[in-house]
Amino acid sequence: MNTGRRRLLTAVCTVAGAALFVYVVRRAGAAEIIDGIQRVGGGLVVLLLLAGFRFILRSQCWRLCMPDGSRLPLGRAFMAFLAGDSVGNVTPLGLVASEPTKVFLSRHHLVTRDAVASLAAENVIYAASVATMVSVGLLVVLLTVPLPSTWQWSLGAALAGIAAAVIAGRRLLRGTWDESRGSRPRWREQIAAVRQAVTAFSDGQTGRFQRAYALDLLYHATAVLEVFLTLRWVLGDRSPSLTQAIAFEALNRAVIVAFKFVPFRVGIDEALTGAAAPMLALDPAAGITLAVVRKVRNLFWTGVGLAIIAAHPAQSAPPAEPSGSGPARQP
Repeated sequence: MNTGRRRLLTAVCTVAGAALFVYVVRRAGAAEIIDGIQRVGGGLVVLLLLAGFRFILRSQCWRLCMPDGSRLPLGRAFMAFLAGDSVGNVTPLGLVASEPTKVFLSRHHLVTRDAVASLAAENVIYAASVATMVSVGLLVVLLTVPLPSTWQWSLGAALAGIAAAVIAGRRLLRGTWDESRGSRPRWREQIAAVRQAVTAFSDGQTGRFQRAYALDLLYHATAVLEVFLTLRWVLGDRSPSLTQAIAFEALNRAVIVAFKFVPFRVGIDEALTGAAAPMLALDPAAGITLAVVRKVRNLFWTGVGLAIIAAHPAQSAPPAEPSGSGPARQP
């Protein structure tokens, strides 16, 4: 898709999302949503801190994927990761924009080759953790929430789809191209590059792979805690259940994956979260309020990330000396 069409798609999706946002807020009741946001109050600071902690976890996971001799401190990794995520939020390009930003901001401490390879490995590990989180959410809902048979079959089909995607992904990463067929298509070349990066990281480093995966699982667990606390404040005299928190976070992960091209997923978060709320025995207004509070948190950290980019020196610097090919033992 060329730049003009991409911009047009972004504009259309943004306008449609804004219209959808207005519609769902009016339908659920703007007064109820505002009241719920007010009940969160000072708790927003706690939510912002939890979100910051989650960025630290992803940053450390990235560092675990770096090769021997890497000298990217956790603070620098955090700033690069946050800035890249911010660019991905405000543009429809997703990883196409966020990952080069991380490479650029880490260039004073990490050679480009190592930055690209480590980010590729980290993204594969994160994708595996997302599949785990969404699968857990679907299973929890299937086992604990009374649903019509149509919904049960739909969620079961979604679980099967995730399993098939994981199997297909593993097969692609192992390599399926027969060299006798000639040169690979460009998209297969890109997958081959990812495979080489992941293989270089994981070979002989099972423990480090497991640690990185565990950090991403902790990232999702912290997100579930964030949802639980938000609902606790929004609901006032009612206490949310762990099932509700897990289900909403699983939905959030799925929405992020499916609608990454829509900046901030305006309107989509609110509509889908509000629609899911009645199935989880909650008022739609509570689900929409949860999505709005999450949007405020995203806007805050996106602002911080963009400020980091604005403050970063634009001039290039000589890259660090190429390090060894094995994974590093980061402090």
